[in-house]
Amino acid sequence: MGKGANKQLLSNSGVAQSNSGQLSTAGSGINSFLTPQLESEATNPQGYTPQQLAYMNTASQQSQGGGVAATTGQANLTAARTRNAGGFQGAVGDANRTAQRNLSQTAVGIQSKQADLQQQQRQEALKSLQQLYGVDEGTALGYLNASSGALEGEDKATGTNAPFMNYLYNAQKSAGSAAAAGA
Repeated sequence: MGKGANKQLLSNSGVAQSNSGQLSTAGSGINSFLTPQLESEATNPQGYTPQQLAYMNTASQQSQGGGVAATTGQANLTAARTRNAGGFQGAVGDANRTAQRNLSQTAVGIQSKQADLQQQQRQEALKSLQQLYGVDEGTALGYLNASSGALEGEDKATGTNAPFMNYLYNAQKSAGSAAAAGA
């Protein structure tokens, strides 16, 4: 292999190392912004806002209250028409108990949805953190492996197993192995 090809292999190794360094720097900048936010979301997911929770509870209470008011109003109207005031008290009491039970179940349902949403947010944040780390490290490792491949090609092309080339190749191989172990 000619000197031009050997020079190109060494140049390829340098470019790969430069790209790996640039990617590591860019990854650090991105991680310094995203990682704290994702860690916060993983440890303290917000779920629904307090205002959203209040709206859900208020809507539930208004519909239940309207139902009880309608039952009571209808019972009073029927009692006035029939002149039997005591005949409908059971229906009114039953409507009140049913409304209270429904309110309780709805409140528990809203809190359950809140907990489910928080758990979903926690899992998504953890998954995003894992993906961030894997992308940064995987791409940087790819560049280091390309550099190692170029150095290996240069070593094989010269056929001399020059000590300097062996040193460079082994250093790149060790860096790639260390990065792979970290990923």
